Amino acid sequence: MLLQWRPWATRPTTRFDPMREQLTRLKVDFGDCDPAGIVFYPNYFRWFDRATHDLFASAGYSHLGLKRDHGWLAWPLADVGARFRLPATIGDRIEIRSSIDEWRDKTFKVSHLVSRGPDLLVEGWELRFIGEPHPEMAGRLRAVMIPDEMKRRFDQ
Repeated sequence: MLLQWRPWATRPTTRFDPMREQLTRLKVDFGDCDPAGIVFYPNYFRWFDRATHDLFASAGYSHLGLKRDHGWLAWPLADVGARFRLPATIGDRIEIRSSIDEWRDKTFKVSHLVSRGPDLLVEGWELRFIGEPHPEMAGRLRAVMIPDEMKRRFDQ
């Protein structure tokens, strides 16, 4: 366990080396690409979302299960970013390696590495939380404390 300062963090945070990693495989389709024939960048963010849900499913959590069991909304997005290194095109088979890079009290950072064979195409990340309806502001969410049990499942 390392203490690190992150430029987007307001205080030092605890970073864990990822133990659980999810591999999501995709084939780039015609509809994923722009007129130049390369992946239209918003599709990476859509794929990151899918990969995050796959990652949590691999640890035994689902969006519907958290809603049913706790009344929580699973993994709303607070912030997102990506660094695009190489393009992907129609017919490419890509892999997204996803892991929890950092846990905070009420948020967590998911890292995504998109590759085609040995080539790293995109480095992405998402800052997410578990939400519940805000008791005083209709239609708004507030973040809940992330259960220790959830964190433990990712350290196995």
